[in-house]
Amino acid sequence: MSLENEQDSTAYDRTYVLDNRLTLQWYPQRVVAMAQTGSMLELGLGHGYSTEYFAKTFQRYQVVEGSQEMIDRFRKRFAIEGVDIAQGYFEDFETDERFDVIGMGFVLEHVDDPAAIIRRYAQFLSPGGSIYIAVPNAESLHRRLGHAAGLLPDIYALSSADLEFGHKRYFTLESLVTMVQGEGLRIRKVEGLLLKPITTQQMLDLNLSEAILQAMLKVGVDYPELCNSLLIQASRPG
Repeated sequence: MSLENEQDSTAYDRTYVLDNRLTLQWYPQRVVAMAQTGSMLELGLGHGYSTEYFAKTFQRYQVVEGSQEMIDRFRKRFAIEGVDIAQGYFEDFETDERFDVIGMGFVLEHVDDPAAIIRRYAQFLSPGGSIYIAVPNAESLHRRLGHAAGLLPDIYALSSADLEFGHKRYFTLESLVTMVQGEGLRIRKVEGLLLKPITTQQMLDLNLSEAILQAMLKVGVDYPELCNSLLIQASRPG
């Protein structure tokens, strides 16, 4: 199943704009900081932030996207050359090409079988290549605090906003690592994306400076278990 069938394509433009701007612009920077240059295969267009960044970085850049509407929106919003977009479901994509980098930025929380996606795309890695997986973290600091304060009865439950976005699950650091290792991959690095101590609305109400917001990103790298999202680099053994 394609994630685009399950999500409102405008939901992310209406809600959590601050979180998205911070995380989705930071995520590709962290991938590039860890990755070797060369070729990249990315799953999904999303907002297009990472697509724009990666297209300027990698010599060969391929995107798999299931929704023609999302492709049309991307083409209209970003005038970028060098982006090869293959329309189709993640589960159906086939290629004889092998890639140095495979990006799964905020897609596994949407699909029916995330382990199957990892298994399928691991075969498209070039020798020495890595998969980069970013997912929302159920045990982030702000969710832990909300749970302790009695505002979030079930820390693992999906909110109405999650359902609107087409989310099917949260991950924890333990569950993500276990799933990736279960598909025979070796974890090479784990980082956090956005150490967010309070809700998005509270952050907006405080009118935090850009320096503070950027600090939440920089400090969060070393505290994945507390961050809003998790980023893992994994590769095939050998």
